[in-house]
Amino acid sequence: MSRLFHYKVINNAFGDPCVFMRLLREKKALLFDVGDIRKIPFNEILKVSHIFVTHTHIDHFIGFDQVIRAVLRRQEPLRIYGPENIIECVHGKLRGYTWNLVADYPLQIEAYAIKENKIKRAKFVASKSFKIERLSTLSIKDNLILQESLFKVKAVELSHGIPVIAYSIEEDFHININKVELEVSGFPVGPWLSELKKLIKKNYEYEPTKMLKPKNKNLNIMVQTPKGKFKVEELFSFLKITKGEKISYVMDVAPTDENINKIIEFVKDSDILFCEAYFLSKDRDRAFERNHLTAEITGKIAKEAGIKELVILHISPKYIENPQEIYKEVELSKSGDLL
Repeated sequence: MSRLFHYKVINNAFGDPCVFMRLLREKKALLFDVGDIRKIPFNEILKVSHIFVTHTHIDHFIGFDQVIRAVLRRQEPLRIYGPENIIECVHGKLRGYTWNLVADYPLQIEAYAIKENKIKRAKFVASKSFKIERLSTLSIKDNLILQESLFKVKAVELSHGIPVIAYSIEEDFHININKVELEVSGFPVGPWLSELKKLIKKNYEYEPTKMLKPKNKNLNIMVQTPKGKFKVEELFSFLKITKGEKISYVMDVAPTDENINKIIEFVKDSDILFCEAYFLSKDRDRAFERNHLTAEITGKIAKEAGIKELVILHISPKYIENPQEIYKEVELSKSGDLL
């Protein structure tokens, strides 16, 4: 089965946390945190449409400058989400440079500051030397901060001594093509299938019975195929519909009960969870002092949230000589075998 989300962890668990996520057959990519991104090729950075920043400590945000340099002449806007200070931080980055030669550049940067059930917004336009323009505030319902035709993104505010944001990205449902049925029906493989999928994503909902339900009862959507125009529903026979994938990203979180409970609820049933496991439980006091999770807590979260795959991204450099201790504690906690 093909997957919509194709991710790459940019640095090892002792480097800056960063996940590059490409969307299948789309000229679009996403970044979760933007610290040291020197390993991402220039042509891949050019595809980044959205950046999701947990917080603006240097190891999560220093690479923003590199992104700006790559996309400066791009037509498509760059959208960056983050905690309540993200607009001021983006503004500060942009004010650090002189922009007297970019009046004919098309780039527009949009910043979205998440605070509880609100999103404050601002934009920065190259042709206006990236001066800040404040936009109207949006309301958040059910943690939803972004709804695209192919995916949605949710966010929850946690604490690291400062506000930090955890994210989840989810495909409502996934469409696979049964190529045998397609061939039997006399239709060739081609770009028209992508258009078909987009029309279905836009106009249909996924039911638990693995059926598609039209959002509008009077729906009559047509799609152009190599064999002429057809109603979308006439082509359902060679589609296989499955539940979409959910991927969550949680970094730099204080090990408090409030945070842990919020994380478990937020990441529940994720196919993949990217999470820190910064300290061992024997260094629990240090974990509370530095506002980071222990490996034991991370394993507990994965177990109680029903996580299918856990990827550890952030480990304290103090364990660089023996990182297997962290992974062992996570696995023992996940299995319930930690004494």
